[in-house]
Amino acid sequence: MTETNLKGWQEHGDHLLVVQPFMDTLIASGDGCHLIDVDGRRILDLAAGQFCSILGHSHPGFIARLREQLGTLLHLGDQYVSPGVLRAASRLAGVAPVDDGKCIFLSTGSEANECAMRMAKAYTGRTGMLGFTRGYYGISLATRNLSSISDHPGHVDFQPAPVGQHKLLTPIDHRCPVGLSHDRCNLVCLDASFETIGEQAGNLAAVIVEPVLSAGGMIFPSTEYMRALRDRVHRVGALFIVDEAQTGFGRCGRWFDIDNHDIRPDMLVVSKSGGNGYPLGAVVVSGQIAEKLEAQGFSHLSSHQNDPLAAATVQAVIDIVDEEKLADHSREVGDYFIGRLEALKEKHPLVRQVRGRGLMIGMELDADEPNVALRLGMLCEQRGVHVTFSYFEPVIRFIPPLVLTKADVDQAVAVLDECMHAIRAGEGDLAKLLPQNPRSGPYTARMTQGMTPLRMIRGMWNTAPKEWLGKLKRS
Repeated sequence: MTETNLKGWQEHGDHLLVVQPFMDTLIASGDGCHLIDVDGRRILDLAAGQFCSILGHSHPGFIARLREQLGTLLHLGDQYVSPGVLRAASRLAGVAPVDDGKCIFLSTGSEANECAMRMAKAYTGRTGMLGFTRGYYGISLATRNLSSISDHPGHVDFQPAPVGQHKLLTPIDHRCPVGLSHDRCNLVCLDASFETIGEQAGNLAAVIVEPVLSAGGMIFPSTEYMRALRDRVHRVGALFIVDEAQTGFGRCGRWFDIDNHDIRPDMLVVSKSGGNGYPLGAVVVSGQIAEKLEAQGFSHLSSHQNDPLAAATVQAVIDIVDEEKLADHSREVGDYFIGRLEALKEKHPLVRQVRGRGLMIGMELDADEPNVALRLGMLCEQRGVHVTFSYFEPVIRFIPPLVLTKADVDQAVAVLDECMHAIRAGEGDLAKLLPQNPRSGPYTARMTQGMTPLRMIRGMWNTAPKEWLGKLKRS
């Protein structure tokens, strides 16, 4: 840690509530795909902030649009809308794969998913919700309990858990949840999931799916599975909701990743990338759903609903992605990135698999190597490349801004190569790699206690619950 960074922590760090660990480096500004610390050191950001800054940091066209809106109108309240809100709704509905789409603008992904869940319940007259065993849907009480990766039964801060929330086995081609090979799949995991739900399927209001399960391990469900799931939930009278928080607005080579499956959902939820770093959530519902909700007087009110500034951000993102052809760029640079990572895999046994679509890429590592994702991530951080990793198996996630260049990819791969050599040589002592600042140090020490392969195996077992496997063995 440099003296400048340390001074910042010493002067003001005591007043920051630490509910997550922070790096020692203090970030002063951003430029494209790079973060710049207080000493001017540049860090290649392969996480786009919190997977939000899809246009990169400080994109001049985006900043100009926000400044224009800031000088005109920031906030209205629930009684009015501005012309800009109407234009943004039209623009979003125009690119969203939802029939006769109608939009509502909100503040975060959690809020947007909560709103979608409420609308699904009101539309169907049912109360049950369905999500993936590796899904992540938000941090509110309902969305967090539906999210298996953050579900901690018995923890008081997760209670009371909503009733009627069910889980689907996550369809993982390379690690089948029911132990079948790919050629014998026949979507048994989907059948087993609905068999477990049983008669309660008649109370399902909706399923919420991520086209790519990012936090759950960078899992890419097949088109066959996604279409079968949509058909199955429709047969039981439920809605098909797609959450494109990370995958939307060109990241996977199309406007939305669900477009890659040629599926039109009943509702589309966007957040993260839709605001390019500004807090933004939105729900796009079909005209049929909107007509019924409006007819029955459905009401949803919040302080920052349909704010002019939030609407301006999502319209600016759509316009810039369109003008700069960033969806096409994502496909091209993503293919190049995947190719470079595949070459790295041939060189390093530490890499088990590379998978991705556009600039949504996962690199799975050898789970037998202790704490390998954290160690690799911290070694990369030391060398000026920022990456994150997923839960369950050790999978490094590459979800950069769409303005990433091939030169950026080459830099990232060179650093990864160097760091993997370091791990093979026995380097990467977590005690030396983890943040040392006086606020994060104790937190990270507690966080890493007990992080062992055995704990990871137990986590994998939890994704294929015993009752499902029992049913399969008896069938």
